[in-house]
Amino acid sequence: MERVKKISIIGVGSVGSTLAFNILKNLDIEELILIDIAGSLAKGVALDLEDTRAFLEFSTKILGTSNINHIKNSDIVVVTAGKARSAGMTRYDLLNINKEIAKKIAKKIKEVAPTSLVIVITNPVDFITYVIKKETGFGRERIIGMGSSLDSARLLNLVYQMVKISPSSIETMVLGMHSKDMLPLVKKCKVKGISIDKFLSQEKIKLISEKTKIRGKEIVELLKNRSAHFAPSLAGYQLIEAIVKDKKEIICASTYLNGEYGIKNVCIGVPCIIGRKGIIKIIEIELSREEKEKLLKSANYFRECMSLQ
Repeated sequence: MERVKKISIIGVGSVGSTLAFNILKNLDIEELILIDIAGSLAKGVALDLEDTRAFLEFSTKILGTSNINHIKNSDIVVVTAGKARSAGMTRYDLLNINKEIAKKIAKKIKEVAPTSLVIVITNPVDFITYVIKKETGFGRERIIGMGSSLDSARLLNLVYQMVKISPSSIETMVLGMHSKDMLPLVKKCKVKGISIDKFLSQEKIKLISEKTKIRGKEIVELLKNRSAHFAPSLAGYQLIEAIVKDKKEIICASTYLNGEYGIKNVCIGVPCIIGRKGIIKIIEIELSREEKEKLLKSANYFRECMSLQ
């Protein structure tokens, strides 16, 4: 299978630049293209990243520019462009701002990078994933939203803080939208294959679930006019690495559903097998009646928001 040679990142703010650093640090690719409407920002970040060559010992060619045509023939295009959420702003508020940006980007991707895989990080990620899927017309396996992989990572951290057992031993999963309507499957968490209820009371399990739902909001309120970027960039990198190395790794990602879980025509987070071709398979896990109802509620919220557009 042909290896990944060129990755383009559209939007070089905190998430995009941190993601670029992780790509250079860990992956062997030929070209890394950084695109930003503020061309001087993209160029400055590119030069700064170039100066890490002595420490990271990469041979990758880096270009920073405002000209989106440079994404031509990219194997992977990452979309992080758009306004970040700030204190007091809802994800729906962001949709009204970022959907038009996403539409323009999607049309350009379709025009100059028609064989690429697209990873969406821009919030509200499930809606933007849907917009880019519709505007490009690409198969759903080629459009991957980052949201619930980040939520799963946040859930793992919160479980770790209570059980104090190596993070590598903890398995977590969050389904649904990257919003307050997400479905943290805390009761299905495993610690080295052992059910979480062997370690935590039902009261603590419920507390972890609620904390996971508001984690993003908590960070935004503390950062004021900024948003989280370390964990989101690594969640994006996890998807890229799975593609580049054809890892066939199970990662919760936002994808277009066409009947899975009884849901159609929405993009929400579900476990997927990710490899060189993108989403290889959507995994349907067994859910309780309550969990199914919550997932359907998440999907219905998605439809309600999109119908208002």
